[in-house]
Amino acid sequence: MTFVEEIAKNYGVSTNNLLVKYLVRKTRAAERGSKARRSLGNLYALFVLADDYVNDRTSRFTDLLARMRSLPFGAKLQNHPLDNRLNDEFSRQLGVSGALLPVRPTLVGGQKARIISEDLLRQDGANPKAVAQVVLDAVQTYIGLITANQSSALEEIQAIETLEDLAEFFDEAFAANSDARLFEIASYVLLAEHYRGQMVWIGPSPDQLEPKPLALFRTGRTNANDGGIDFVLQPLGRFFQVTETLDFRKYFLDFEKVNRYPISFVIKIEKDALYVKNRIKSDALNSCQYDIVTINIYMTLFQEIITLENLRYIARNISELSIDRIKNDLSLQFQLEYGLLD
Repeated sequence: MTFVEEIAKNYGVSTNNLLVKYLVRKTRAAERGSKARRSLGNLYALFVLADDYVNDRTSRFTDLLARMRSLPFGAKLQNHPLDNRLNDEFSRQLGVSGALLPVRPTLVGGQKARIISEDLLRQDGANPKAVAQVVLDAVQTYIGLITANQSSALEEIQAIETLEDLAEFFDEAFAANSDARLFEIASYVLLAEHYRGQMVWIGPSPDQLEPKPLALFRTGRTNANDGGIDFVLQPLGRFFQVTETLDFRKYFLDFEKVNRYPISFVIKIEKDALYVKNRIKSDALNSCQYDIVTINIYMTLFQEIITLENLRYIARNISELSIDRIKNDLSLQFQLEYGLLD
């Protein structure tokens, strides 16, 4: 039984309740080693709406968003969950619509406001106040759990002293069930170290070339609205994206997002680049969704495919002199990713 179901049981709320089911799904990332992404926007929207219901008040849209942002790790949250994202996800995951969607529009003093659906809270004869309290307790418990997990992970990074410690950390980040954010952080730090010290020669003419160092930059956090680009290699302008899927549709869509600009992909898979590329092309051909000409065009846009095989090779060749720099970079990226520096 999950901690959400335990909380529901304590309030006499059925574990088959729609909100309980949704909360169970959304809080899987509390499990250490879970590969579920930690997504707080929709949970925090539910939390502030449930808090209003428990306290018999209705808040303006802007006030609800401000309260969401005041919660732990919420400083960068946008307004999408209160607009349609929460309702869309709830409908998609639980197959409901209309009055059973959680976010309901209303007005306060002529201004846009939001309330939680009372029909949803009363679903199957449930006590609405009890269900709202389950939401509050579940989200607060979840925050406590992920905070503890993050503190533990950060302590592991800060405890790295040797190449063996570093290898153990990367092994955990590359594990099949590891958190997607941790994998992206580890991939970035390793690739940044790989390109560090490499030079390219750039200039307006052959006799005016100057050496420029390669430097890899992250564009934002894992769930950021970054157009699907995770890293950029300067001064070459190479785009990188980190992913775990081999769905050809995802790759072709990514190319369209950047007007068919070439992208390098960092893929969490225990296969080599040739296997990945052949698999993607084969699946696309077998789908009959694209003609061969279009598929061939897309296939030329894979600038590079980097798999776990390549990342492990880079990790094995790290110099002992680089340990402190890599450790500090991991710590910084982890804190940035999880909002610990907000």
